[in-house]
Amino acid sequence: MRRLVPLLILTVFALLPGNAAALKFKIVNQSGRAADQVFVTVAGSPSGFDVPGIPNNQPVKLSSIPGQTMTINKLVSGRIYIAYGSGVTNSVTFTSPTRFDWAELTVIPSSSDVANLTAVDAFGIGLRLDTFNGSGKKLGTIGSANSDTIFKALMNIPGGKGAAVRNSSGKIIRVLSPNKSDAYPKLGQYVKSMSGKKITLHTAFYGNPFTTSQYSGTFAADGSISLSGQSNPPGGAPAQLQFPGSQVINDIYTGGNTPNNLSGALYRDLLAGFSTGLWGGKYGNDALSFCSDPITNNQGKWCPSGFNKPAFGDARKSLSSYPTCEQYAAVINKYSDSYGNPYSDASKKVTVGLDQPATGGSVTTLQLTVLPDSGNSKPVQSGNANCGAKPKPKVKEVSFYGKAKLKGSSAKLGRVSCSVACGQIKVVAKKNGKKVAYREYKATGKNPYLTMKVTKAGRKIFRRQKKIKVKVQVWIKPDGASQVTRKHSLRFIR
Repeated sequence: MRRLVPLLILTVFALLPGNAAALKFKIVNQSGRAADQVFVTVAGSPSGFDVPGIPNNQPVKLSSIPGQTMTINKLVSGRIYIAYGSGVTNSVTFTSPTRFDWAELTVIPSSSDVANLTAVDAFGIGLRLDTFNGSGKKLGTIGSANSDTIFKALMNIPGGKGAAVRNSSGKIIRVLSPNKSDAYPKLGQYVKSMSGKKITLHTAFYGNPFTTSQYSGTFAADGSISLSGQSNPPGGAPAQLQFPGSQVINDIYTGGNTPNNLSGALYRDLLAGFSTGLWGGKYGNDALSFCSDPITNNQGKWCPSGFNKPAFGDARKSLSSYPTCEQYAAVINKYSDSYGNPYSDASKKVTVGLDQPATGGSVTTLQLTVLPDSGNSKPVQSGNANCGAKPKPKVKEVSFYGKAKLKGSSAKLGRVSCSVACGQIKVVAKKNGKKVAYREYKATGKNPYLTMKVTKAGRKIFRRQKKIKVKVQVWIKPDGASQVTRKHSLRFIR
């Protein structure tokens, strides 16, 4: 979880020789596009930019970078954009017809230098980051599935199609997140489903002084909540905090521009619990149970690594009639090691460390691989994205065979396709008004066979004939759905 911390002026490492801390940055082009059609833009803080031979925030062709490798002496709040067909700068809009994506990194140098991929605003291109030491040994990796896989998954969630940006040919070039698109439905039903339920937050603010807190409250019918509690040291936040339901519902996707203090951290944790599907889930409603490494000491209780237990679909006991997490972020969490929302680092590893030899580490090379649109690429660690609404029960299709062969006294007549378990099935076959075959059973699967057993009357007929033509009627009723009836004529063969 991206922590709220006070701003610091970094002066450590100022005396380190620049060459000793230089990080080699290599780009591997697997996009299927020629290197002169792949554009690279390195952008960073003007006062923290030292990348020899590369201009700040100006696109260059990948083919123009010798060996597709550059040296980074310093890059603060850096972004490295990859674009197809033409270059972009850090002022590019998300409606741009140019397909692009980027990685983020900071090289000070410092032992805390990191790099990450992000889809907080949008997803456009599958990327992978690998780190290596001086001997070429891989030290860490984060990456994503191929873009076609992620695009397809995003098209299957509510709002995904409306958030897609397409080129003049109608092909998807990026999908915007709920932070940049209003196409996604809000999570109002989920928030209001917490009505009457008490939650407890154990929140730490990594400021000066380091402050812990414990606040509790019960949700009202409209999703509003009043949190009461205290901090250690005292006075870190008001004793009572009010959050209207409409505000909570509107801020889940965006984070609500939380202030950089303990009050902001408390609100962040409240929103994160909804975004990741933790509130009302299988871990209970005490936030201390959302992490695998809780700390309890004389200062208080808190989760030092954030809400790091499996989230989204993994946090739910079962599906509800409404979505119970941010589905865009859930898809990104399943198919990518990127930030899908500001809280993604609480659910899985989404960064690679860049601790270099000059700062006591061993990372000498950071490699960015531009993945092809299709293939078998996968993230390092996938998750369960299924926190959407339970599918409405229905019978999708009933298919009959032209003839049914008896095996003993049983026969398969066809198959059924249902959105959920097909539930109760009844099959009756008649010849001249007599019931010659029958079966009533419960199907637990979504695609069961239609089966029948020959009756006493049917056995009498088969003693005289090897083939008989019958009229079949089928009744199918999944749990929670209306009954469906189908009729068919077919031939029984002994």
